[in-house]
Amino acid sequence: MTLNANPDRQPAPPGSRFARLAWILLDWAGSAFSTVLITLVVAYVEKVVFAAGGWGMPAGVIWAWTLAAAMLVSAMLTPWAAAWADRRHAHQRALVASTLAGAGGLVALAAVPSSAGPAVVMAIIAAAVGFDLAQVFTGSLLPRIAGDRDADRLSAYGFAAGYAGGAIALVIATTIVTAHERLGLTAAGGLRLAFVVTAAWWLAFSLPALFARFGDGEQERHAATSGRELLDFARSLARPAGTDVGPRLGAVLLGSMLALGAVQTAIAQFSSLALERFELDGPALVRLVLLVQAVALPGALAMGWLSARWGRRAAAALCLGGWAAVLALAWFIQTPGQLHALAVLLALVLGGIQSVIRASVAALAPEGREGVTFGVMQVGTKLAGFAASLAFGAVQLTTGDPRAGLIALLVQIAAGAWFLLSPLRRMKADRP
Repeated sequence: MTLNANPDRQPAPPGSRFARLAWILLDWAGSAFSTVLITLVVAYVEKVVFAAGGWGMPAGVIWAWTLAAAMLVSAMLTPWAAAWADRRHAHQRALVASTLAGAGGLVALAAVPSSAGPAVVMAIIAAAVGFDLAQVFTGSLLPRIAGDRDADRLSAYGFAAGYAGGAIALVIATTIVTAHERLGLTAAGGLRLAFVVTAAWWLAFSLPALFARFGDGEQERHAATSGRELLDFARSLARPAGTDVGPRLGAVLLGSMLALGAVQTAIAQFSSLALERFELDGPALVRLVLLVQAVALPGALAMGWLSARWGRRAAAALCLGGWAAVLALAWFIQTPGQLHALAVLLALVLGGIQSVIRASVAALAPEGREGVTFGVMQVGTKLAGFAASLAFGAVQLTTGDPRAGLIALLVQIAAGAWFLLSPLRRMKADRP
């Protein structure tokens, strides 16, 4: 079976305005979870559930390893779910199921008592895995509504909407937590109610995607099993038929895995560092994240414009250089003012690299194999993030200074750039 991998693919017919809006709203909806995860959920874990530590470990280590476990579970489930979606032409249904699972995990987090530590950890893992799978199927739908030349802008619009939606949802959730006494709730009860409201936000704004017409994609014959589907895809990367698209896609995927794994780990640990090293309280942490969201929105749009105008390689190189600077400077920050300055620099490149990578993978994904393509990238990203998060926790447990893990992240960013930038240069030359 030959996979049709065309870097200049154009969907036929192009996505309707409603489909594009519904797709953008997926980022708007899902970002509510990601912002609440790195603010209120981490605060709930470290200041309420495991305030005195647990299982012989400090709260920061439990948080880091909870994220590591979520990444590992996500890496195990994603390829099979993605292959199933490709074989059944069911990306839209898989997206809906993933969103329900993620929002359900948040509701479960609110439902279990704070004294039930293992149940809290399992609920967080379920919500995070649902979010990860929803991101895979959001990306796999992009080639069906945007051609190669439009993918950069639409991907950037999605991330920009995500920063706006995530900020608004975080403000609402934080307001609920702040007003917990007027609502007749304890502080922990206010946090749990905020989790329920966030789940409702996620579901409500994902609803248009249930009714949008994204198209069925390429209707070629697929393998009989998900395992064979994954094997055929792997072979196409190594032995392309008369084109170098396979090796180029393989290099882009490998570079993306390394870069995004380091980026996602850095984002997840940023809040924990702010809580522990600078002893920020909940409101201060929320203000810091809102600052990141506010700066990241125009940053994502600017990178989308740069990518469309000057090429994905230029945008990716700028973003990866910015991330290297963030990781290097993080070692030297000593004051809350420096922390906020670093947050601004992080925000400028936060959505840019994710947007460029999503558009690049969408352009190179073999037609009819979009789910597997994004699924493989997600698996590699989560495995890279799992290793980085595990290293962060181990370093903190051993030395008491999590900054030492920044060196590993910096090396990983550099390796990702090595694999990613060369094939993106050739993509720019090939674009019409």
